[in-house]
Amino acid sequence: LIQVGSQISQMKMEWAGGLTWQSYNEEINSYSEEEAFTAVGLLEQINMTRDNTDYLWYTTYVDVAKDEQFLTSGKSPKLTVMSAGHALHVFVNGQLTGTVYGSVEDPKLTYTGSVKLWAGSNTISCLSIAVGLPNVGEHFETWNAGILGPVILYGLNEGRRDLTWQKWTYQVGLKGEAMSLHSLSGSSSVEWGEPVQKQPLTWYKAFFNAPDGDEPLALDMNSMGKGQIWINGQGIGRYWPGYKAPGTCGYCDYRGEYNETKCQTNCG
Repeated sequence: LIQVGSQISQMKMEWAGGLTWQSYNEEINSYSEEEAFTAVGLLEQINMTRDNTDYLWYTTYVDVAKDEQFLTSGKSPKLTVMSAGHALHVFVNGQLTGTVYGSVEDPKLTYTGSVKLWAGSNTISCLSIAVGLPNVGEHFETWNAGILGPVILYGLNEGRRDLTWQKWTYQVGLKGEAMSLHSLSGSSSVEWGEPVQKQPLTWYKAFFNAPDGDEPLALDMNSMGKGQIWINGQGIGRYWPGYKAPGTCGYCDYRGEYNETKCQTNCG
């Protein structure tokens, strides 16, 4: 006979106070000459990043002739970007054009939206974001992420322009990652300002005094979007409140034998 001890009391978290945030905006189209490189066509993300970062920049250039009809008609061209997942920010000439996410069931996504182009050279930068890959199951070699195409521009005099096999410039990771903004020394190397609301590619930092005692602490990230978090330079992990388990957030008991449908809903 083997006795197995299990906790039968429920833990209750007490409010310990909020945080005062500062922010720093990541630079768009800021490349490291030593690390950025150019290739013809679209490359798979995991192969490029080797899981060292969630982020991979895809950048290409579009030349627009002065006689393009949309310049006078006011009807903007439309851009379509197809990706294997898991999230995507699209910037045109340094301005955010749109954001799109894949789903838990199907990480693949397609961005479609109007883009403001001008006569001459235009920059299209897509930041592809991976959220990790499954670590169980079969056919690991078939799992991928990133922009695999096609990438098509509609509404030009020529009709449609396929950007898939143009030259693309690649930058692995964010500039803030290279600067180690998550560390105390790295965060001291830049100037931080007032927090910006709902602005992608924003770093946030706050200082807090740990409450008395040695009880575990929890961070409520419900007001945040999607990102990663560090405490004292140590990575805590990703957060994405939009992907919380559905349900009424009632009590769910995780004890006992595991099964694949356990606590998928009503997870407190």
